[in-house]
Order: sequence, then C-alpha cells, then structure tokens
Amino acid sequence: MTEAKVLALESLQVEKIHELIRSPGPCITLLLPPYRPGEQATPLPTLLKSKLQKAMRLLTQAGITESVIRDLLEPLAQLAADPDSLEGSHWGRAIFRSLNVFHQFAVTEFRKPMLQVGRCFEIRPILTELHSPSEFFLLRLSKKDVEVFRCAGLKAESLELPKGVPHTLEEALAFKPPDHDLENRSSAGNSTGAMRGVRFGTGSARETQSTYLADFYKAVDRGVRQLLGAASEAPLVLAGVDEDTVLYRMINKYPNLLARSIHGSPGGGMEHDILPQACAIVQSDCAERAVGALQDSKERLAPARFSTGLSSILRAAVEGRVARLYIDAAAQMSGAFEGTRKAGLGHWGEEDLLNIAAVETMLQGGLAFVLPTGRIPDGASIAAVLRF
Repeated sequence: MTEAKVLALESLQVEKIHELIRSPGPCITLLLPPYRPGEQATPLPTLLKSKLQKAMRLLTQAGITESVIRDLLEPLAQLAADPDSLEGSHWGRAIFRSLNVFHQFAVTEFRKPMLQVGRCFEIRPILTELHSPSEFFLLRLSKKDVEVFRCAGLKAESLELPKGVPHTLEEALAFKPPDHDLENRSSAGNSTGAMRGVRFGTGSARETQSTYLADFYKAVDRGVRQLLGAASEAPLVLAGVDEDTVLYRMINKYPNLLARSIHGSPGGGMEHDILPQACAIVQSDCAERAVGALQDSKERLAPARFSTGLSSILRAAVEGRVARLYIDAAAQMSGAFEGTRKAGLGHWGEEDLLNIAAVETMLQGGLAFVLPTGRIPDGASIAAVLRF
C-alpha cells in the first residue's frame, strides 16, 4: 500500500502518466473542478466524499474484496478529511489511485466532476494538457506598464526586460522623442503686425499618439526577442486592451506569437485570473496544431496507414502499430474489449473504448490527442495514423 498522505499538488508530466497507465487495476480516476471559497459550488471535501461513496459501490459491484476496497479508498478518505489539502484553488485536480499509485495533478482542462472506476485510468480528459509545452511566455501590455512572465508548472515568474528597454510609454518618450512629431512653422506671406507665421504639426493628436506608441512597442518587441532568444519556439501570449494588442501584432517579429489574446485591462491577479486564461489559449493552439497534423496525414498517407474504424484501431494499438491517435472530445464509445491487453491489464466489462485505445497506444510508444468536437475527417470519432 502506498503512503496515505499526498505531499503536493503536482504538475502534469509525461513520465508520470506513463507510470499511471502501467498500473494494474482496480484504478480510480477522479476529476475535481476548480473551487474558490464563497463560490456557488460544492466545496471540494464534500464533493470528494460523495464520489468516494460512489466508488465504493462500483468496486463492490465489480467483485473487489473489502480489504482491497479499504486499501484503495483509505488515502482518498484522508485527503477528503484534510482541510488544507483541498483548500480553494483556481486549478482543477486530477486524482489517480490504484494499489501502487496515488497522484493528484493540477489541471485546467475540465469544469465538471467525474469519477471513473476500471481496469485502467481514464486519461482522455488530460491528453490536451499533457501535450502542452513545458513553458510559455506571457506579455502584459499597456502604456503605463509592460511585463513579461515565464509560465511553467502552472506558475508565473516575472522576468526583467533587457537593460535599456522602456517599461512605460512615458519612459520611452524620455529616451528619444520621435523626430516626426516636432512642431513645424510655415511662412504665411509677409508678416503684418503680430502675425509672424502659422504653426502646424505633421498629423492629428491621435496619429501622433499612435506613432509614439508604435515606437514604444517596437522597443518592447526587440527586448522580448532578446530576452526569449532568437531561436526560441516557446509560445508567447498577449494580454491587454485591443488597441495595444492589435498594434503590437502589427509590429511583432517574434515567430511564435499566438493568434489569440487575453482581452481587457491587464490588471488583476496573475495566477488567479490571467494565467488560467493563458493556459487555455496555449492548449487551444496545441489542439489546432494537432488538427493540422491529422489533416496533413490523411492527405499524404496511403489509405492502409490511416484508419477511422474503432475495432481496427484497437487491434492496431495493442499490436504497437499506432503512431498517433486522435479522439473527438465529445465522443462516447463504451463496450467490452475482447483483445489482449498489455502491461498486465485485464478486462473490466463495459469500458470506455476510446480511452483504452489511448492507453494501448501510449503503452506502445505512440501519441494520443484529443481534438475539438467535429474536427476529425469524415465525421469520425477516432482516427489513427499507423506505423505500418
């Protein structure tokens, strides 16, 4: 039996998920949504206790002995009874428990609680997050302040822009006023009385302000590229009002600036408000890249190496022939899997067959992705790119 105490809420890592999917059953998967004290939602300890009662019924119905059920649920019961372990959080939790595994991960992908009891863990809900980059950067834009954050492990670390890069529009103006906004004078013919000439500017006040702002953001863009590195492939997310983000996109030269921004004033708590939105944008971008890779594979591969049939995909996954698996986020396909399972995994009657396909694919070194609803070709619920 594993230690009953969970020391920390962990960040998702591919290596740990591979440990999970090799664990023999019974396996309990619990997904708990974000919760903050004072919200109109069920507190996490109450929600977890309710799910544990259901887990006990399901395990009993599956013929699991009382001693095994007790060993499985005891650490989870202690977790539910610990007021500090389930304190309010803006992150959701994915909890995995078997006789030799006990992990809880901070996740962002789901909003509804879920309990799954089976011969293997339910990994479909975390696949999108699992493929997110290990780090990305967030640039908060405003005329009064510019900040860069390195985001990794669901934490945000403030970074200093290189020396000489202005942090505010006022600071940029103090460095070097743009030449094109200097006041000009024009002769108005022979001077009479106090009339010596007519003043004029190079544009309206609004145009002048936009020019100043553009010069400011050009300097910021140079600083960001210097800070992140010319060869960096880490995504960059913008946060700010539309006036600032639209102008910055026209100026930007960083190659991996994501298309979506966080709209509105960049004020507010970073890890409570802005970071979850940024994570969602990064995950959405990853999903779109997976959609593009799937479409490209369908167009260039021979039909024998591309399949959308669940039965044939399940057989190929067990045989190690699936290189990349794609599952529709809303698809549901349950049934009894009759094939030979790997890693000592047995059968459990009715199961999530799409999840089994993902588990078997990953056990054999393949990759599994969840795509937005309706993005798999030909209206299919699942697709596989085969090795041979």
